[in-house]
Amino acid sequence: MSTMTLRKRIALVAVSALTVGLLSVVSPQVANAASGNADNVTTNVTDAVSVANASNTAGSVGLLAEDGEGTTQTAVLLSTGSINVFLAAVTSDSSTATATITGGRFVKASSNVTISGTSGASATATTSITALGLVAQPNSGSTRMVINLNNTTAAGVDTLSARVTVTVVTTSVYNVYSPTYSWARWGAGDGTETAVTDATSNNYTTSTGLRLKGSVALVDAYGNQLTTANTGLLTATVSAGAKVNLGSSSADGTTTFDSNAVTGTVIPFNIIQADADVPWNGTVTFSFDGTVIATKSGIITGEVAKVTISTPKIGAVSGSNTEAALIAYEDAKGNAVYPTSGTSAVSASLNAVVTGMSVGTYPVVGVTGKITITCATSGSANGLQMEHLNSSGTKVLSNKWDAGCSTAPYTVTGSWDKASYTPGSIATLTLSYKDIYGNKANAYDSISVSGANTTMTITGAPSATPVTAIGNDKPSGVTGEKTYQFVVVSTEGDFVAVVVPTEIVENNSAQKNLSIPYSVKSATTAVSNADVLKSIVALIASINKQIQALQKLILKR
Repeated sequence: MSTMTLRKRIALVAVSALTVGLLSVVSPQVANAASGNADNVTTNVTDAVSVANASNTAGSVGLLAEDGEGTTQTAVLLSTGSINVFLAAVTSDSSTATATITGGRFVKASSNVTISGTSGASATATTSITALGLVAQPNSGSTRMVINLNNTTAAGVDTLSARVTVTVVTTSVYNVYSPTYSWARWGAGDGTETAVTDATSNNYTTSTGLRLKGSVALVDAYGNQLTTANTGLLTATVSAGAKVNLGSSSADGTTTFDSNAVTGTVIPFNIIQADADVPWNGTVTFSFDGTVIATKSGIITGEVAKVTISTPKIGAVSGSNTEAALIAYEDAKGNAVYPTSGTSAVSASLNAVVTGMSVGTYPVVGVTGKITITCATSGSANGLQMEHLNSSGTKVLSNKWDAGCSTAPYTVTGSWDKASYTPGSIATLTLSYKDIYGNKANAYDSISVSGANTTMTITGAPSATPVTAIGNDKPSGVTGEKTYQFVVVSTEGDFVAVVVPTEIVENNSAQKNLSIPYSVKSATTAVSNADVLKSIVALIASINKQIQALQKLILKR
């Protein structure tokens, strides 16, 4: 059953006229009780001695709580009570509905239902009925009953329709406040909050001028909401920088503390900033008669206090340049802020190269903000800057950044990160592009494909293909470069990699390819035969020189 209904908000009523003479539980009827995948426990106490049928007209006595739909269901029952279960799953005259129980016994059944077994431990429906209804009671000293409701077809296919696990208790704590099961949750402030909605970020975070909402509920150990007979003082206290209203999801609070005389209903609450546009990163603590129920963390962001531009790119002359840089906003506490307007270029930072800037895409949760620049000519643009105007009238400047603009790639040079590699190592090739004016190539025009030309090729490299395949590649960021990595094969020797830059061929026919040498040498320390022979020859020569010097010395004497 949905936690949204507080486990059906079971209310305690006196049923002294009943032969059992217990305090029992009343709950609304289950609208879909006739379904084989519905709630199979009845709680509407209308006749303590009858049993459930397809219309769910009978009820349980001493049932303190019940929850679940479908195959898995649970209940809490007084040891002196009785639970009413039903199954409307007999689909035809050739089907059979059966029920079994452990830890208890069936004491009454609907018409055409046979109770059999020791102390009513099982029940079987005949083929002429359309529903199975049973009343079960726990055995003496039992703390747990398990009731299985099955539907068996004529072909012998046995399907478990529902398993009701009943916890049997000797003392009721119904309507007794339980701090363990009571809760406070973020959400809509209408009592429909669940653990799922409570964990949703947009329920505990909001923006300046708006309010955080939620509900707090006092429940017993069975999950039932306390009734009006159990009153006390519920309080809410927020940390500095906000105000709370306990009892309304829409009215402004006046202080950091509020209280409410509990009458049994779910209590809404809301939190607003103490000062407009000032961020609040804080907590709200709920207590009942001095016992803390929950402490919740929340965020109300303030106005923009910081604008950060990052990852700039060189723009293309006459191009759209829709992601020339990234933009992000923060408030005074470092919370991410998501404005939808108000940011423009600082006109003094523009020049003849970059003549315009704007926010092409404002950031939202999960989506990065992007800057668009307008390039008039090739060249550098240093000290570019944006500014944001808050609704309060305050203006915030971004950090300054350097970028620029260029035309399509025109020349290319290349280099390896090392002159020599060992087999199995990684070799990195860096290709540096410039436009016809000598400026670093932009991040938008391709270096590989143009018109009918094929993709740029690299032959003679340390391996047949790079780690990342060559495609419609473009220079990266503000470097005008593109790198490719290769896994070095085991062959040793001196090699030359040949780059055929198809884009460059089209723009500059004089540069048809690019040759970049490199070597592959083994990392082994073993000495070759040639090295040994060379050492022997050198040693013999050294010995001969020493002999000659000794002879000269002897002759002088």
